[in-house]
Amino acid sequence: MFGDTSTSTGRLMIAVLGGPAEVERDLIRTRNGEGRARAKLHGQPMGRPSARAQGFSGPRS
Repeated sequence: MFGDTSTSTGRLMIAVLGGPAEVERDLIRTRNGEGRARAKLHGQPMGRPSARAQGFSGPRS
């Protein structure tokens, strides 16, 4: 099994497969930030709507 980190081959496979995954995650984070900045520039509301804006009156008794 290639995921066996007790062997040198297993550690190599984890490193080889982990590199592209790390790069892809960084690309996703970058694209997401760019999209959020563009939406903010165009006045799009960001985040979850306020509960008070939707008529939330507080915890039930």
